[in-house]
Amino acid sequence: KSTDQKDKRFRSSVYFTSNNGTNILIDMGQDFRQQAIIHHIEKIDAVLLTHHHADHLFGIDDLRVFSCSGPHKENANSEKYDAPAIPIYMNQIAANYIQDAFSYMFMNKKEGGGTAKISINVPTQSFVIDDVKITPIPMMHGSLATYGWVLNNLAYLTDCNFISEESYKIIQEFSPEYLVIDGLQEREHSTHFNFIQAMQAADRIGAKFTYFTHLTHKHSHKEVQQFMNNHLSEFQNLTQIVKNGGFIKPAYDNLTISF
Repeated sequence: KSTDQKDKRFRSSVYFTSNNGTNILIDMGQDFRQQAIIHHIEKIDAVLLTHHHADHLFGIDDLRVFSCSGPHKENANSEKYDAPAIPIYMNQIAANYIQDAFSYMFMNKKEGGGTAKISINVPTQSFVIDDVKITPIPMMHGSLATYGWVLNNLAYLTDCNFISEESYKIIQEFSPEYLVIDGLQEREHSTHFNFIQAMQAADRIGAKFTYFTHLTHKHSHKEVQQFMNNHLSEFQNLTQIVKNGGFIKPAYDNLTISF
């Protein structure tokens, strides 16, 4: 089992570092710049996008500094922007949106930099970046198709209220040890899993460690944990997992997971 892979949970982002030092960002919310400064993020090798809503995408301009090859060189032949474009992986709906809303990123410019260098990729099957196997998981966020992601033994499934049988099978093939899943609130919602629905999904997936994410301000972490504890007995698989040393908990900003 790896001991130095880390998942830093930002407000709508996850920063994943592999054993070989491959750095993968999942989503980039509006406060991504501040979070990157706080956590001394210096390199991003790829980005996985779940969907194109603002709280997951609108930090995209702040990828600019990560697409530079190094410190600015004070000469007319600066190679600052000679680094390869950062690949961003997403579904086709998100790709269409980015190319429309951020069209300036794809325009040829004779002078200056000004924008992040990115490349858009639309995978439908597993792919590998260095030592990280990555698999897109089609889900639904209300009427919007989104992607969850499985990275090695971490499943990250945010902003969803429906996971198809086919997607469940894909997730279960990887037997993820860690699951981070959308669990918005106690009450039902039209685009997010509520707590019970998230527990149902976690029970099916069977990860040893489960975190709820995308929590509202309506519930304290203590209240969310109490809800989980009160309803745990309704879920046979989760109950057994907890008895065997696993857990189900609410996530929080700046959470770090080492595995």
